[in-house]
Amino acid sequence: MAHLVELPTAFIDKARAILGPKGLAQDPVQLAPFLTEWRDRWRGSTPLLAQPDNPKKLAEFVNLCATYKLPITPQGGNTGLVGGQIPQGEVLLSTRRLTQIRAIDPAAMTLCVDAGVTLQQAAEAAAEHDLLFPLELASGGSATIGGAIATNAGGMGVLRYGNMRDLVLGLEVVLPDGQLWDGLSTLRKDNTGYDLKQLFIGSEGTLGVVTGATLRLFARPPTQITIWAGLEQPEDAVKLLAHLRGGFAEQISKFELISETSLELVLAHMNDARRPLQSRTPWHVLVEFGLSDTQDAMDQVFFALESAMEQGSISDAIVAKSQAEANALLALRENISAAQKQQGAAIKHDISLPLAAIPDFLQAAAEAIELQAPGTRFCIFGHLGDGNLHYNLLQPVGMKPQDFLAQRETITGLVHDLVHARAGSFSAEHGIGIAKIGEMQRYKSPMELSLMQSLKQTFDPDHLMNPRLWFEIAPQDKKDV
Repeated sequence: MAHLVELPTAFIDKARAILGPKGLAQDPVQLAPFLTEWRDRWRGSTPLLAQPDNPKKLAEFVNLCATYKLPITPQGGNTGLVGGQIPQGEVLLSTRRLTQIRAIDPAAMTLCVDAGVTLQQAAEAAAEHDLLFPLELASGGSATIGGAIATNAGGMGVLRYGNMRDLVLGLEVVLPDGQLWDGLSTLRKDNTGYDLKQLFIGSEGTLGVVTGATLRLFARPPTQITIWAGLEQPEDAVKLLAHLRGGFAEQISKFELISETSLELVLAHMNDARRPLQSRTPWHVLVEFGLSDTQDAMDQVFFALESAMEQGSISDAIVAKSQAEANALLALRENISAAQKQQGAAIKHDISLPLAAIPDFLQAAAEAIELQAPGTRFCIFGHLGDGNLHYNLLQPVGMKPQDFLAQRETITGLVHDLVHARAGSFSAEHGIGIAKIGEMQRYKSPMELSLMQSLKQTFDPDHLMNPRLWFEIAPQDKKDV
C-alpha cells in the first residue's frame, strides 16, 4: 500500500495562500479521476492535489514543497501508459489549469503555449492560421503539451515530423527548488553551449516541471491521400515502405501496420466501423501522403500503388475518396486500444526495432509465446514507418485473466530479450514510468545509468521530483542479457 506523506498544517496554510481555494483539493471525490490511469493497471494515493493556474504560482508551490522536503508527482492529462503520473503517496501537482495560448507567429511558424494546453487545442490554434501542429495521439483531446514533452510522445506522424523532441524550440521549466527557467526561445539555430531543453524532454518529470513551450508548426500539405492496403506478411509492409519512400521520401506522413486480429477487434466493438476491403488478409497498412496540389503528384501515388500490387507487396487496396472516408480509415487504427479493453487481460509492449529486423522478430516472438502461453492472441499494430510496434498479447480464449497476467513478467522478459537481441528498444514512445524500472536495470549499460543518476543528483539532490521512478538503480546491479 502506498504511504501518504504527512503534510504539516503550516504547509497547507501556505499552499492555500499561494494557490487559492480552487488550486487545492483533498476531497476523495475530486481526487479520484487523477489517481487511476487509463488501463486501470495502477491506482494511486495522494494527500493533496495542487492545480496552479499560472507558472509563477506553480514555481512558488514547488519551492514550498522543497522547503518542507515533500516529494511531488507531476501530472499532465493523465494519459500516460507506464504509471509515471500516478502518485503513490506523494503530493500530486497537476498542470491542467495552465491553459493559455500565449502567442502564435504565422510567419515564423511557431506557437507558444502553457503546458496544460491539449494536443487538440494546439492543433486547432495552428489550424486557425492554416498551419499544422502534427503530433497526433488517440488521446489528443486529453493529453497535454507538458505531458507529451515529459514523455517525448510520438504518434502516427513521427515518420514525417518526428517525436515531440523534434517539435520543441524552447521550454519554460520549474526546477525542483522552485526556480523558474525561461528558455522559451523561438530560434532554429542557437549554438551556445548545452541544449538545456533536451534534458527535460523525455525526463518524465524527474528533473523539473514543464510549464510552457514554444513549438514548431508546419505548412499544411494542400492535398492529402489516405490508403488502406491488405498484405500477406510483414515483409511485404517493409518492402512497400521502401518502394514508396523511393518516390515520395518526406511526403509520407503515416505508415501504420495493423494485424487482422487488431482490425477484427475494432469491427467487433466500435460502432460504425466497417471492413475497408472485401478481401481478408493477415496484415494491413494505413498510409497517408501529404502532397503538393497537383494532379501529377496524385497520379504518381496511384502509379506507385499499381506497381506495388504488380510486384506482390499489396494484395488489395482502397484510396479514400473524401475526408470522411479518410477519417473512417484512421478511426480503424486509432480505436484499436479502446477495442482491446473489451477482450479481458492484455500484456502490452511498446517496442522499436530496426525495420529489417521486424519480420524476423515477429516470427521468433510468435513461436516463443505460443510455447509459453498456448492460444495467446496477437494484437499487433503500430508505427511501422519509424520501427515502433505496439506488441500486445491478449489472454487465450477460456483462460482466466489472472492466470494470464500471472505470466506477465515471464512473457515481457521473453519479448524484450528478443527485441534487445535485435538492437531494439523496450520503450519506443511510452517512457519508463514505474512499469519498466526492471528493464532499465536489465538492458541499460552501467555507464548510461551512472550518467542519468548524475544528472538527477545535480538537478534534484533531495530526490523530490517523481522519486519513485528509475534513477535509484545501482549500475553495479545491472544484469547481463
